[in-house]
Formats: sequence, C-alpha cells, structure tokens
Amino acid sequence: MNSLRNTFDKISVGSANQSACARRLWLIPVLLFVALRLPALIHMPGGHDEHWFAAPGYTVWQEGIPRLPYLPTRNRDTFFENADRCLFTLPPALFYVQAPFFAIFPAGYPTARIPLFLAALATIALTFGLCKRLGTSDAAALLAATLMAIGRPLMFTGLVVRPDLLCAVCGWLCILMLIRFFADGRLSKLSISGLFCGLGALFHPFALVFAIQAGVAIVAVRASILEKAKRAIVFGLSTCGVLMLWAPLIAMYPYEFKSQFFSNVVDRAGPGLGSRMLFPWDSLRHHAVLLFEFAGLWQCLLLATALIAGSVVILYTKPRRFAIGYLALCWSSVYLTAVVAGIHPTKGYWVYPAFWIMGALAIAVDWLAGRSPVGSDPQQASDREVAGCSRRKIVYLGSALLMLGLSLPGAGLRSSYLYLRYWGDPKYHAQTFIAQVLDDLPMEGVYMADLSYVFDVYLSGRETLLCQDRELFWGDRTIDYSAILLAWEGLDENWSEQYGAVLDKSYGTREIPQSCFLEVYRPRVLLND
Repeated sequence: MNSLRNTFDKISVGSANQSACARRLWLIPVLLFVALRLPALIHMPGGHDEHWFAAPGYTVWQEGIPRLPYLPTRNRDTFFENADRCLFTLPPALFYVQAPFFAIFPAGYPTARIPLFLAALATIALTFGLCKRLGTSDAAALLAATLMAIGRPLMFTGLVVRPDLLCAVCGWLCILMLIRFFADGRLSKLSISGLFCGLGALFHPFALVFAIQAGVAIVAVRASILEKAKRAIVFGLSTCGVLMLWAPLIAMYPYEFKSQFFSNVVDRAGPGLGSRMLFPWDSLRHHAVLLFEFAGLWQCLLLATALIAGSVVILYTKPRRFAIGYLALCWSSVYLTAVVAGIHPTKGYWVYPAFWIMGALAIAVDWLAGRSPVGSDPQQASDREVAGCSRRKIVYLGSALLMLGLSLPGAGLRSSYLYLRYWGDPKYHAQTFIAQVLDDLPMEGVYMADLSYVFDVYLSGRETLLCQDRELFWGDRTIDYSAILLAWEGLDENWSEQYGAVLDKSYGTREIPQSCFLEVYRPRVLLND
C-alpha cells in the first residue's frame, strides 16, 4: 500500500504537465455513453427491479417517506410487508438522491434513472483518472474508459433504477481517498474516506466489500499499534456517523425495518459471512453464472483475460510492494463481491471489481505496446522498450480493435439505433405509449399492472396495485380489480390465469424487445355478465 501511494504521488506530479487536450480525453467515452444510453433511458418502460426502486424517490419528494404506495401487502415472505407504509428492503439513500430530480423533471421511470445515469458518467471519468494515476498512457486510459462506457456492467447499472452503481462509486472514492490519506497522513482525508464508506452503505449493504478492504489496509500499513487504532477509530466513526442518518426512519418504523431488511438482505445471503469467506465455493459458482448472464460471454472473457494478464504484467514490471498492493485490491474485489453477496441473485455488484480490473488492463496494454509506465523497474522497462512510434501506435490500435470488438456484442447498439431513429414514436417511447393506452381507459376502478407500467398507472391518479404472484403477495385477500395491465413480465408468468382474468384489448406489438406493448385483462366474471 505504501508503494501504491508513492506511485500515485509520482503520477500526480506528471499529470500537472499534461496538455489541456489530454486532460479532456475522458470526455470522449463520456459523450459516447450519453449517445448510446440516453435514448434508452428516455424510451424504455420499467425494467428489472424498477417497480421497487422508482416510486419511493417520488414519495420522498411528495411526503418525505420512501414507500411503495401500490404494494399494500402484509406477507413477510415477499420481503415487502407494509412497504406501502415505508420501504426498508435496502437502505434509502437512492430515494433521497432521486427526490430533487422529481422536483425538476416530470415524474416517471426516466426521471428515477437520472442519478444512475450521472453515476455512470462519473464512473467513466473515474476509470480514466485511475488509469492515469497508475501511470498509463493517454491511449491506454482512453481505451479502458471506452471499454467501461460500452460494457454491459455499466450499461445495466447506469440505466436500471437500482442502488448498485451509486454504492460502487462511493466504494471507489473511499479507496482512492484512503490511498491519498496514506500519502500525506492527513486525518481529514481518512475521515472523508470513512464518509464515502458510510454513504455507500446507505445505498447498499454491498459497501461491506470496500469497508473490509479499507479495514485491512488500515491494519496492514506500517504504523504503531496506537496509530493504527487511531486511524481505525477515525474511519469507523466517520462511517457510522453517516449510517446514523438512517436511524430516525428506523425509529419511526421499527417493525417494517426488521421485517423487510432482514428478510431481503440477511436471510437471502446464505450461511454466515465468516462461513462463506472460509468456504467460498458455493458463492463463487453462483456468481460465476450471474456474471456470465450479466456481462455476456465475450465481455466475461475480456474481464477475465484483463485480470489475469494485467496481474502478470504488474508483477513483472512494477515494484513488488506496489504489485502486491494493487493486485490485492483487484483480486479481493472479485473474491469479496462473491462472498459478501452470497447467493443473492443481484448481478449489478460486479461493476465494482470491473473498475479496478480496467486499471490492470490499461497497464497491460501499455506493456504490450512497449511503453514504460511510471513506477516500472528501469532495467525491465528498457528490455521491453519498443523501437519506433509507428509500431507502438499499431499495437494500441490493434488492442483497441480487438477489445472493442469483444465488447460490442450485447452492447445495446440495436436498441440505441431504434430509439434514435424513432425518437418519441409511441411504438418505442414507453411514456407516450402508456399515456395513449390510459386515455382509452376510465379513471374509475382498481387497476393492477406489472413492472413495465405500474408506476405510470399510479402517476395517472388511478387506484393502483402491483400485479405479482397472486398467492405470495395477496394470499386469500379479495381484490376487486377493474382491469389488469400486463406487459412482458405478466405474460411470461401467466398472471392473468392466477387472477381469473381474460383478454379484453391489446395495444402495440411484441415483435422486437424494444417495441412497446400491453394487454388489458378484465375479470372473467364481468365479461361473462
């Protein structure tokens, strides 16, 4: 860790001499992400988990309390018992970050996504900055940031309303600030690192990953026992101080906190954390499958190759203590992501180790091109020097083409093209589409809807219930609904049969995934009458 901080210091001095153009290169992948993802943010209907995490930000703006007004279930097994009173399945920082955007923009899924989109832009800039701090060339840093920008991990976490990415951003800032503290010993930076750790925990309990990393680093860095204790206390108090911001809400709704948070977070992770850390195989196998689904075959291959090749190059070219410090950070991110999450099904956590892996990838690309990064062993660096600038450019270009080629499958290019070509077309623009459907339906009655449009139906002023598994969410409760609005989730799960409903009208088409469609079902009894 000491060597890691020293290398960061050397690069900081060198960075001051960069041209203004070089310092702004990170804007290229940022603008690329905006061009590729903004159309999807605006046009998509509600997606995975967004029915849980969009509405609470709106209710915070309206009432000050995060809740799911369309889910008055009383079944603890759903993880959402009394969620219409207050939502505690995860910590609430996301909802309070969303709230100001609902004051500025029209309420809906797109507005709820804005904080994640901005976090994605920050992630790209941080990726470029990390690579430059590690001493890589502008070309390698630009490549790493571009791969992050078009990669599936950032595509999903930057567009879907979940707190994973905001938690990860806090984690990266926590570790980077901790390294700066080790460089100059100023306790204010250690305190800021702890504040980022606490803020990350207010977004998601996944913050335990970088809390463990920070704790180990504080203990491992050479210092007296008293000094280590002082550092641990400062970091811990800063972290806990931020976490205490959740305490008033917990005090107001203690039963809901115990029912929802423990059933969703603690009970679902599997055996205790200590057991999972000692015997991680089940967690690793579980997350290997999730990562394959999350990143796809080719991007999984790219990440794995970057981690392994980058590790070899760092061990070969960097001072031993630096290599051990940075590789411990990379590999522990992978290991801890799996064992802390346990058998929880969420995949967005994997954006956290991807960030550190991009740093290793940039170092490996520079080595392949024959460039000697700051902090390299001078003798080994001279042995690897490649004569001729033209050959070096060929290596950079070839690496970029190969890696970008691996990243393009599954990068959402078709969706971006369709949304741009048919901008605002109700066939592809979910908010315009559902507004037209609702204009065709009366205001009176109880409407059930699945995740795609439940938030929109609620915002229309209609009495709304979330359509989910009948027995699990509603049990024997009698539901006198007027209509059920089902898109892909409801049709795939065949919920119309569970609720005794028959098809009344169809809107749109399901020909391609980007098209908007909806089927309206009525109670079988009413239609028979």
